[in-house]
Amino acid sequence: MNEKQTIIKMYMEGKSKRSIAKTTKKSRNTVVKYIREFEKSKQEDVRDLPLPENILKPPTYKKRVGRVKVLTEQIKNRLRQFIKENEWKRNHYMRKQQMKIIDMHEKLLDDGFSISYTTVRNFVNQETAKAKEVYIRRHCKSSYEVEFDWGEVKLVIDGKLRVYSLAVFTLPYSNYRFARIYKSESQVCVLDVHTKFIEHVEFIPTVFTYDNMRTVVKSFVGTEKTITDSMKNLANYYQFKIRLCQARKGNEKGHVERSVEYIRRKVFSGQYSFSSLDEAQVHLLSSLKMLNERHHHEHKQKHVELMKEEKIKGTPLTMTPFDTADLVECRVDKYSTIVINQNHYSVPEGYVGTYIKAKLGAETIKVFIEGKLVAVHKRNWGLHQWIMDIYHYLATFQKKKGAIAQSECLKQAPTKIKNLYNDYYIGKEREFIELLSYMKEHNNIEHVMDAVNQLMNIRSDYVSTERILFICEQSSPVNGDIVYEDDTKQQSESNMKAYAQIFDQKEEEVDIYGA
Repeated sequence: MNEKQTIIKMYMEGKSKRSIAKTTKKSRNTVVKYIREFEKSKQEDVRDLPLPENILKPPTYKKRVGRVKVLTEQIKNRLRQFIKENEWKRNHYMRKQQMKIIDMHEKLLDDGFSISYTTVRNFVNQETAKAKEVYIRRHCKSSYEVEFDWGEVKLVIDGKLRVYSLAVFTLPYSNYRFARIYKSESQVCVLDVHTKFIEHVEFIPTVFTYDNMRTVVKSFVGTEKTITDSMKNLANYYQFKIRLCQARKGNEKGHVERSVEYIRRKVFSGQYSFSSLDEAQVHLLSSLKMLNERHHHEHKQKHVELMKEEKIKGTPLTMTPFDTADLVECRVDKYSTIVINQNHYSVPEGYVGTYIKAKLGAETIKVFIEGKLVAVHKRNWGLHQWIMDIYHYLATFQKKKGAIAQSECLKQAPTKIKNLYNDYYIGKEREFIELLSYMKEHNNIEHVMDAVNQLMNIRSDYVSTERILFICEQSSPVNGDIVYEDDTKQQSESNMKAYAQIFDQKEEEVDIYGA
C-alpha cells in the first residue's frame, strides 16, 4: 500500500488531518491536498471522459524537458535540406546515392558544427517518421475472382540442379490452389496454364487478377496500360475480365503472393530430386490434392468443397479448350529438320527445301504437311538442341546403312530400340532397318520385344528379324477375358509347331514338347 492510499485509509477511519500528518510524517499541506482530491473525485464521474480513476494511485510528477542548445535552427534547416535531396534522388532513380544519417553528421562536422551523432539521428528520424499503414479487410466473393502469379523453384532433375517456373492460381474465396511447372514464362506458357486451370476447375471466374508481368501488359503510357493481344484473345474467348495491380503493389493480390511461397515450401522442401520433370509434375499434383483437402481457416470447410460451391455459382465451361499454340511456317533443311528457337526438330523424309507449318505449344511441337499432322515432338526449351525421331529416316538408312550406328537418331531412340541394336544387330544394320520399318508400320514395339524374349528363352543366337517377324505374324491376341484350358493347350501346340518350322525340327520332337 503506497503513502497516498495510507492517508486516504486513515481519513476514512475518522482520524484527523493533524494526527494523520503526525503518524505518516508527511506535511499537513500534503495530507490536506490528498484528502481534498479524494473528496472531489467522489463528486466527478469520469466514465465518459478520457481520464483514468487514479485518485488512489501514487502521485506522478512531470518530467523536466530541457531546452536543446546544440540543435539550432541553422542545423535543423541544413538537415531538412539533406532530407529533401534524398527524396529527390529517390524520385529520380538515384536511391543508391542517398545520404545516410552518418553522412549527414559528418557533413555537419566538416562545416564546423559541433553536434553528436545521436542528436542528428533523433532529429532525422523524427522528420522522416511515417504514419503506420492501415490495412483494409478484404471481402472475397464466391466464384468472382482468381489470382495468378509466377514463382521460381529449384529442382534436381536427372542429377542436375535446374531452375524452373512455377505457375500458380489461387481462388481467394475458397483459397483453392492450382499450380504447374514450366521451363519458361513465355506467352505460350501463360496461355497454356490458363487453359489447364479452367479445364481443371470446370468454371470461369469473372475476373482474373495479375501484376504487371510482360506477358500480360504490353506497354505503359503514363498510368495507362496496354494488354497483350494474346491475353485479349484469351479473355474474349472465355469471356472473363482482366484486372491489373498498381505498379509495385503485389499485395493487391495477396492470396497468390502467399500461395507461391506456400506451395514451394510444402511441396518441394522435403523432396526436390526427381528422375524427370514429369515425375516432379506428378508429385506437385498429388501434393496439391492433399493441400486442397485441408480446412479453410474461416469457412471451416475443405478448400476443394468450397471450390465446388464456386463452380455451381460461377460461369459454366461450355466451350472447347482454347488453342494456345503459335502457328509458324518453317523451311525443312538438308537434315530433314525444322529450326524453332535455335532448336532442330525432325520431320519425315522427302520434304527437304519445302516450307511446312508447325504449331508451337508449351509442351509439344506439332508438324503439319499439306494440312496433315505428320509429327509430334516434345518441346525443348534449351538452345542448339536436336530432337530426332528415328522413324523419320528409315528410307535414308536403307541407302546409308553404315550411318545408323553413329547417328543422333539412334542416340535419341527409345531405350528398348537402342538395347535391341547393341545386343543383337551390330553389323546387321540391314535386318535392323527392316525390323524398324515393321515396328513403324504396325506400331507394336511391345509385341516385338515379347518375341525377342521368347527367342532368348530358347537360345540367345536365335534372335533375328526373320524369326521375330514370323512370331509376330503367327501370334494373335486372345479375344475375351477368360482363357480356357483347351484354348491354352491349342495355342501352345500352335506356337511350338511354329518354332519347329523356324528351327527345322521334326514333328515328333514337337509332340514331345507338347506332351
